Amino acid sequence: MKRWKMVVALTVVLILGIMIGVVGTGVVIKHGLAFGHRGSEERKAFIMKRLERRLDLTGAQKERVASIVDRRHAKAREQFRRHRQALHAFMQESFAEIRKELLPEQQVKLDAFQTELEERFRKRGRHFHPPHKP
Repeated sequence: MKRWKMVVALTVVLILGIMIGVVGTGVVIKHGLAFGHRGSEERKAFIMKRLERRLDLTGAQKERVASIVDRRHAKAREQFRRHRQALHAFMQESFAEIRKELLPEQQVKLDAFQTELEERFRKRGRHFHPPHKP
């Protein structure tokens, strides 16, 4: 009897997991991710939509808040750009420091590893390399 109960419990857990996955995927597809691969204007529109809905902003407030969101968004982008540049420099220095401790054949492996990391970051949409200046 105990075995039967365990099989039923595991089946219920499995079915619940599948249902949660399906519902979660539907929500993401319907509403999108807040900051996934959206462009700058889409992110600002998303933020404004959320603020308008949650705060019941008046027309005048919407204009003033939109101005703040625009200004702060530009500052945030600059901060992220600087952060990426600093992180890139840090990573390059780290690889250079490690490189000094390696034999020539290990240096080749390190180069391959570094290239692999950079490619992985590019595929995920993250910038391991310095960003292009507009």
